[in-house]
Amino acid sequence: MQINSFNHFRAIAILFIIAGHSFIPVGMVFDNLFEVSLNNLIVGGTSLFVFISGFLFHHIFYPKYMYKKFLGNKYYNVFVPYIILGFAPVLLSVLMKKESFNGYYLPNGSGMINEYLVPTFKYYMSGGFLNAYWYIPFIMITFIISPLHMKYIKIRLSFQLLIIVLLSIISIFLHRPVYNINVAQSVLYFTPVYLIGITASIYKEKIYEYLNGKELYLLVIAISLAVLQSYLGITSNYHKLAFEYDGIDIMYFQKISLCFFFMIWLNRFEKYNNRAIHILASTSFTAFFIHPFILKFLDKIELEFIKVDSWIVFTAFVGTLSLTCILIAKLIKKILPKYSKYLIGY
Repeated sequence: MQINSFNHFRAIAILFIIAGHSFIPVGMVFDNLFEVSLNNLIVGGTSLFVFISGFLFHHIFYPKYMYKKFLGNKYYNVFVPYIILGFAPVLLSVLMKKESFNGYYLPNGSGMINEYLVPTFKYYMSGGFLNAYWYIPFIMITFIISPLHMKYIKIRLSFQLLIIVLLSIISIFLHRPVYNINVAQSVLYFTPVYLIGITASIYKEKIYEYLNGKELYLLVIAISLAVLQSYLGITSNYHKLAFEYDGIDIMYFQKISLCFFFMIWLNRFEKYNNRAIHILASTSFTAFFIHPFILKFLDKIELEFIKVDSWIVFTAFVGTLSLTCILIAKLIKKILPKYSKYLIGY
């Protein structure tokens, strides 16, 4: 059975992700505690996506789970579009030796294998060729290890909570990887978020009952953590090498609070149906695939008139970018109804 409120949640999550990637194109400058806090509240929307993915894994796939069928579905709907859409950016990056990230993608020798095949493999395995595309290798590994998630679902709640706590402790000290290119680090960092989503689905009725009417407290916690992070002088997501120490990732706790806030608050609108919200939700993954291309294009043509450091312009930009992604998705779906799923995941 479809949970309507999680359609709304998917729409909000993609807006968070697009908004988090739109600060630079609009030329936003955060020069006070309020603006830095708002930035910290918006960025890191990937955690919302991961939480939703975990929730839906249990709610949709678990009852009739078959590993081969599940993985095949994800391969065609997620990985194939990733390979196709990534072809041109990867080709250009390899040929022009761009986006080296301190030399990580540059060849370690001469010849076809070292100069072309190895960098191509690295780009596809890390997603480092385009903003946000690192998510696909990470989530595909998460899908590949889904038998472990099936075992997790079947154990007692006390053990589930113990696993979440232990993995969360690792995550808050591990942080997200530098440039998001270490897939193993991303998997380790986001796995507890995914498991929290699964657990929220398993015990959703109890969670709704216990937290009903308390969503304001969850929002206050999220905002307070965003302000605390800003007060400590930290802007945006925490990124570092895996085995370095650089404090506790406050963003991790903030986004978990935000996940439960949206889960509880949106449950109020379970019977509310809005066509625009459902269109945005249904095209959310396509918007995820498409919006980095548009941002890359805007960066190349350098539209200075939009770089005005204005929250009004920023809001309009995010809305326009989201609408453009929807229109492109709908157009491709109309032109190639049988193949759009393999091209853009819709």
